[in-house]
Amino acid sequence: MDDDASDDSWLRFRADLHSLWEAAGSPPLRALEEQSLASGSQPTLTRSTIHSYLAADRNRRVGTDTRLLERLVDHLLQHADGSEPAEVAAWRDTQGWQRRWQALSDRPFARPEPGPPPSAHVSLLGWDGAGDSTVLAGQGAETPWLGHHRLIRLAAMVEGCGQVGLPEAAWKLAAELEHSADRLLPAGSVGVLASRHIAAYWVGEAGQPHVARAKTEEILRACIAVVGSDHALTHLAELRLAHWTARSGDRHAALRLYRIISDRQTNDRMTLLARLARARLDTDAAESATRIRGLLPDLERAFGIRHPVALTARHSIVRADLNAGRITEAQHALPDLRDAFTETFGHEHALTLRLRTTEAGCAHADGRDDAYRLAAAAHTEADRVLGPDHPLTLHAGNVHAIMLADTEPERAQELWTTLISAATLSLGDSHPLVLTLHHNLAITTQHLGDPAAARTVFERIVHTQSDVLGPDAPDTLRTELNLAMAISETDGIEAGLPSLRRIHRRQERVLGPTHPETITSRVLIALGTYAVEESPSGRAWLADELRDLETLLGAKHPVTRQVQQALNATDTQRSVHNPRLMHRLSAFSGAGGGGEEEEEE
Repeated sequence: MDDDASDDSWLRFRADLHSLWEAAGSPPLRALEEQSLASGSQPTLTRSTIHSYLAADRNRRVGTDTRLLERLVDHLLQHADGSEPAEVAAWRDTQGWQRRWQALSDRPFARPEPGPPPSAHVSLLGWDGAGDSTVLAGQGAETPWLGHHRLIRLAAMVEGCGQVGLPEAAWKLAAELEHSADRLLPAGSVGVLASRHIAAYWVGEAGQPHVARAKTEEILRACIAVVGSDHALTHLAELRLAHWTARSGDRHAALRLYRIISDRQTNDRMTLLARLARARLDTDAAESATRIRGLLPDLERAFGIRHPVALTARHSIVRADLNAGRITEAQHALPDLRDAFTETFGHEHALTLRLRTTEAGCAHADGRDDAYRLAAAAHTEADRVLGPDHPLTLHAGNVHAIMLADTEPERAQELWTTLISAATLSLGDSHPLVLTLHHNLAITTQHLGDPAAARTVFERIVHTQSDVLGPDAPDTLRTELNLAMAISETDGIEAGLPSLRRIHRRQERVLGPTHPETITSRVLIALGTYAVEESPSGRAWLADELRDLETLLGAKHPVTRQVQQALNATDTQRSVHNPRLMHRLSAFSGAGGGGEEEEEE
């Protein structure tokens, strides 16, 4: 391979890789996937990644680094079975092809472009796949609906902004599209309805879900009146209304709307999307992950493995695993998913930026040293691309502040205060993300020595969370847990124990006995009981909890070590109120998959 060739390109690189695959006997992608799994190396190759790498018709970079590519080349060389045609021999020079890969990556013109989505209709009527369903309903595409060359050109510009991850620009152009349609088309025509759909979608994507919800309610009424209840645009309005209802924080109402759609007992795309949304909104994270995994084969068959619907469903599985405490599963899936998102959407699309924040949260949950760097970079990039008050930027900022809280709580406090101001203006006082930011600021306030002020905030927001999300929602339970800790600090551990026991029973029912936050409450109960009773049985209970922590977290984990110190201490009251232990056991919201717009993509 000539990595110095001035006329080299990713198209040629991919053609050479495809030739290696053919020289190796064109092994099935499933066989290569199984070979990767059997090797035990992490991360493993999946069929979707292999398919993407072997696509010889794309003039785009192969992967975001050479780790997975090197694994694929090794597997293909094993299949080549010692043969030495030119197609094989060139790839045996690992350093040579890696230099070639790097040289192509370093060329400004060779960097991956976002490229068109699998269907142009996806970005026009939205990235959730509902636009595809509208077109496939057999009642026409957007172009004849819009019916005027100016509107068609404006729609193409909206589409372009959506593809490169510029939702605010898409919103402004979509608003102009709507106004132009009102001027150029007959009142109440299908083209006017289509333009209103596009405008409502992009105002929501630009960070105003309440406005999108109100507009979509109006569109649904207009669709029923103009084209009837069975028209594709009416079904689209029903699905979008549920979507924006969830994004506005009204989970219960959204579930009712999604249930109406999914109970139609059909297996079309609209129904699949409604079932996916219901699974995302499940408050039991482990159950949510299981339900989405069960839907994924149907989604990939209906939309394609690289369609935004299928990719964001895989992202939702990672986030649900992370929220359920299944960190290993989440970590295992992320490298392949990162490559798929980058190659499909590009580096600056909102969906890719969202994934970067999830990666930072996963690193934090795993105790990795690079968690803060990943979080700060994700926040900075989201702010640059989407703006400071976009929900995804606010979520990235929340994760950034969580990483700061351990070592620089004053800076974290300042960042949360700034985020709350921006989030309240754009989302409103009762939005779940706004409540999450208040919750996390209160934890830092408590850590900085004012548990009474933190307790007041916890008491205020837990009532709103119960109304908006439900009393058994994970965020509500998390706030109640931190409220009980604040009560223990202000009024004494004995005063906080009844609340801790009540919360723990609900956590076991909703989250499961092995969820990290269920374990936290159980450890707090054991610590409190030992401090109050100072009995041999209390000490034995705490010793049992310590053994469980060593198994689940490891003997060197900070929480395990702090509990060990509490068990060894002679002054049990003082050991239980050790600020470092309380800080370790405090549960921030939104560090992993949740906390922003709930489980809605």
